[in-house]
Amino acid sequence: MTDAGDGGQGARALSPERRTALAEATVAEFARAGYEAASLNRIIRDAGMSKSSFYHFVGSKSELFDAVVRMLVADVRAQWTPPAPAEFGARAFWRRVDAMLGEFATLSASPALQYLGRIFYLPGDAASAVSGGARGELLDAVREWVEAVLRAGRESGQVRDDLPLDLQVEVTFAVLRAIDEWALTGQGAEASGRAAVAASAPAVLLHRLLAP
Repeated sequence: MTDAGDGGQGARALSPERRTALAEATVAEFARAGYEAASLNRIIRDAGMSKSSFYHFVGSKSELFDAVVRMLVADVRAQWTPPAPAEFGARAFWRRVDAMLGEFATLSASPALQYLGRIFYLPGDAASAVSGGARGELLDAVREWVEAVLRAGRESGQVRDDLPLDLQVEVTFAVLRAIDEWALTGQGAEASGRAAVAASAPAVLLHRLLAP
């Protein structure tokens, strides 16, 4: 799993306060209205930016989406770095999986990760509108990381090898993504309950799917 970029030159030129305000305004607007109906004017207003400074930073909705995704990925990676696939070798596979899921459950309270989840799972037909760019890069990087981890587990005998590797990758990726989306789309008091389930569900499901 790798970084999907560094946020661009414009992101580095923004103050931390302005970066936070822009990310919050962008995520809120995209999550409320969806990608197609999102208003740049509302984002500019809610972020407290002038139009000239905003358009110096990005020139379009797609550029803004990519820039904010990259900023949030960088913020998450400043708090947590995915373990190298080699760490899942030998008989350490399931122990390392459980430890990593615990780390990620703790990280789930991070505003940056919550914002990233909300902008990933937009309403309507947003998936097709933002299928490439920073979002696509990150999804591809996560899928490649999952494949490398599963390959290490298969080689050490800790992951079943009676199914094609590419099928295991797609199923694992789909399960983790479905749990993530389910947890992040909860509202109010329901959100904390979903977060608690999402902290334990991946380990249970992955053991059943992958353990020999």
